[in-house]
Amino acid sequence: MIYAAILAGGKGTRMGGDLPKQFLEINGTPIVVRTVRALLNCGIVDSTVLCVPSDYIEYTRDILNRYPDTADRISVIEGGADRTGSLERACRFFDRFGEPSPDDIIITHDCVRPFVSSGMIIASVEAAKKYGGATAAVPSVDTICFSSDGKIVESVPDRSKLFSVQTPQTFIMRDFTEILYSLSDEEKSLVTDASAVFRLRGRTVALSEGAPHNIKITHPSDIPLAEKISESF
Repeated sequence: MIYAAILAGGKGTRMGGDLPKQFLEINGTPIVVRTVRALLNCGIVDSTVLCVPSDYIEYTRDILNRYPDTADRISVIEGGADRTGSLERACRFFDRFGEPSPDDIIITHDCVRPFVSSGMIIASVEAAKKYGGATAAVPSVDTICFSSDGKIVESVPDRSKLFSVQTPQTFIMRDFTEILYSLSDEEKSLVTDASAVFRLRGRTVALSEGAPHNIKITHPSDIPLAEKISESF
């Protein structure tokens, strides 16, 4: 089985406004609908869950019900207080299908990355099957500096070895849930993405295909770019 968890538990405070960013529209279609479609239509996922804020569960279902190709093909559940909490809620939801087999896979994806392609999703799954875990990524195009105080440049890593991490992030499900459920509260506070769960226990996370257009919609300035991308996506 291949499971997919779409994480939309945040309120999107950096975007401003009253509506969480996953519900904003890109050229007339809500971001959440675009992302759900991408996962549902990639052709390899058996079960998909969408984690949203508790006070937006019915709102989300109402949106999806407007689109016949999404309404009955996804479960909408309450997300956690943070990313790690939403990951755990999604995995607990899938636990109802029984103990994961060694071949079961879980795909995790940011709801506010609506331009993920089927090729990226499939590549992520193939990499996870080979290495145990995988994250979509693209080579860094910017020079990155390190500063512990945010004021003085202390070092500049070799850009050729730096990558910008995206999602999907995909894992052998049995291994991922075993680690996730074992994390202490302190360890959970260190988790910034799903791949960090694996890396906290020294597990391998491979790089899989990402793309410049696989943007994360975070700030108001991202909307015009997203609208441009959607015209050819």
